[in-house]
Amino acid sequence: MAKKNAKQKLAFPIGLIVVLLAAIGLATVVVSGVKGVGTAIDKSKHFEEYEKFFTPVVLIDPDTFDDITKADMSQLMEISLWSLLKSDVDPNSFESNDNGLAIPKSAVEEEFIELFGTEITPVHGTIEGYAIDFVYDNTSETYTVPLTGVTPIYTPDVVKVEKTTDTVVVTVACLAGDAWEQGENGEMIAPTPDKYIRITLRENNDNLFISAIQNTTAPEVAVS
Repeated sequence: MAKKNAKQKLAFPIGLIVVLLAAIGLATVVVSGVKGVGTAIDKSKHFEEYEKFFTPVVLIDPDTFDDITKADMSQLMEISLWSLLKSDVDPNSFESNDNGLAIPKSAVEEEFIELFGTEITPVHGTIEGYAIDFVYDNTSETYTVPLTGVTPIYTPDVVKVEKTTDTVVVTVACLAGDAWEQGENGEMIAPTPDKYIRITLRENNDNLFISAIQNTTAPEVAVS
């Protein structure tokens, strides 16, 4: 069989977020998320830990910012929700109804702080996000997450990590979530990166938080 016939277009399973209440509870696909950078990522660990963390970040292709105080708050809240949904949450922690899963604002705030620290304060409200909306109810103080599946805009491939005494700057290749292919032996074949971004993590009280997301070019050499 010719090589071109041995491949088929396939939405990347790691990036496919399934928000469903299965028989065993809340289900996500293939890779369980990392709950925030905070204590989850040690600066000596491998690239895979950063990729797990950045999956919900690049999923929505957020606007770039040089300082966290200049970031789009709605996008930060949306990233926090996706990160929470991909973390190792107790499936019995949240209630469900006919409209979806009900996520309390307290849980979203905790995830927000794990991701972005305390320099900025989360602002709650309905999020008109990528692919789906997260409707916020002021009375119950919960977000409703529709029971549906979403293919991410991008999946992350960490190609360079630069460390200083108080920051970690990670260069991430953004791979289109719907452009992965499957080879004839079943292995996933990554697409050519659409773009590269630099994500700066700043250290505070021995924890790391996202402080900037900037566009960049492909690095010449990967650094471990």
